Amino acid sequence: MRKDIKNQILKLKHSAQQCADAVLVQNPLTYEFFDAKFTEYMCDKFMLSKEELVTDNFYEICQLSADKAAHLLKGMLDAAELASKCGGATTAMNKKVLFFLAVNRDYGLNIQAEESVVVETFTQLKQLVYTKLTRSDGGENESTEG
Repeated sequence: MRKDIKNQILKLKHSAQQCADAVLVQNPLTYEFFDAKFTEYMCDKFMLSKEELVTDNFYEICQLSADKAAHLLKGMLDAAELASKCGGATTAMNKKVLFFLAVNRDYGLNIQAEESVVVETFTQLKQLVYTKLTRSDGGENESTEG
């Protein structure tokens, strides 16, 4: 059983990387193509199917993924974690942070912490990433200094 889970995780990791690679070589990059591939990328990273995306709220998507991974009913994982963690950081919060780090790495972007904290929906996240990808410098040389 563990071997099956490991194989599934490796397969999804490879699939997610293929999605990122497909986006990076697409020229010109249309929003429709990006939207489809980035949604597939996120589903692979979160081990969710497109049918399981029943909300646009990005934190709730992270929660769905955490709950699915823990085989718990929606919301039960956060309740258990809040009772045992000092900082109050939930698995869903951690997934959000780790997802932004993965997006930065896999897409060669530089999404700053200040930008990520204002993202509330998956649609906002897609628009942020698409905007950075379609800028001439790819968003890598951006600075938050004014």
